[in-house]
Amino acid sequence: MARKHYNLPPLTTLASFEAAARHLSFKDAAGELNVTPGAVSHQIKALEKEIGVGLFVRRHRGVALTDQGQALFTVLQGSFGKISATLTRLRRSSDDAAVTIAASTAVSSLWLTPRLTSFWKSHGSIPVNQQVSDRTEYNSPYADLQIRYGDIDADEAVKFPLFRDVLIPVCSPNFAAAHREAGLEALARMPLIHPDADNTSWTTWHAWFTALGYRGEIAKGLQVNNYTIALQAARDDVGVVLGWQRLVKPYLERQVLVPLGTNRLPAPASFYIVSEPDELISANARTVRDWLLENV
Repeated sequence: MARKHYNLPPLTTLASFEAAARHLSFKDAAGELNVTPGAVSHQIKALEKEIGVGLFVRRHRGVALTDQGQALFTVLQGSFGKISATLTRLRRSSDDAAVTIAASTAVSSLWLTPRLTSFWKSHGSIPVNQQVSDRTEYNSPYADLQIRYGDIDADEAVKFPLFRDVLIPVCSPNFAAAHREAGLEALARMPLIHPDADNTSWTTWHAWFTALGYRGEIAKGLQVNNYTIALQAARDDVGVVLGWQRLVKPYLERQVLVPLGTNRLPAPASFYIVSEPDELISANARTVRDWLLENV
């Protein structure tokens, strides 16, 4: 059997364990699997016996994972998720029309959407949907393509480099006119606008100042929950936002935002398009991906 080839325990024991670990309840796992709690308990005891370690600590009001149980659950959850996403793609017809792209609010509004307008001029028959979020999980395994910034596990998917940006302070022309002195120390005391995103791969003001050698205090400024709001606040003379020069190019060209000072920092990482291998995505998804890469 295949499980023996990979030196795995019975797959039913792994499925029972994953469900119980996810719910932290044998009863809830049993309901999901449509079996009795006793059957779930039996499967997990069999798994613990086969691998020789305890996976759960049994308590009066439920169960908790041991360190070994947590390690196994993390691997199983990731693996089952990837299997599910791959099966979803395989079930799709190869000529599925719609293409879904996952991106952050900034990338979607400032970089992707304007390019899709150009894309449709030559590929008007291909509908493109977007999953837009600044939370870490915007990297949806159910999107055909993802536009991501930062380090990406090479084993996770196929990645195609898009561009590497430059980080500069930007603000409204009115704010710039009132703050002629824009060295690092002066800038650190100004009202800084901090996008508060779940995705920690994005470079922050603190990281930017540190990379440029500044070790002093940094103004707390204004916290907002996404980059698009941060840019609007800067346009409204509220303060200074850390500008991704390539993303905010439309604002710079219209001079609704302007650079403040001369300090600049190459972004620590690059932007990528991420997808499954060609055999797992539709012809339309390949067309969209390749067009974006050619029209960076």
